[in-house]
Amino acid sequence: MINKNNDLPPFVKTWKQFYILLVIWLIILIASFYAFTNYFQ
Repeated sequence: MINKNNDLPPFVKTWKQFYILLVIWLIILIASFYAFTNYFQ
């Protein structure tokens, strides 16, 4: 039987967990770019 979780990174156990971490990472990245832009404006 093929395990469908083989494609996941080792620090997550499910695809849902992976996508939640991805959305959190994108929010942090966008907020940091926004803060950087406002600081140097």
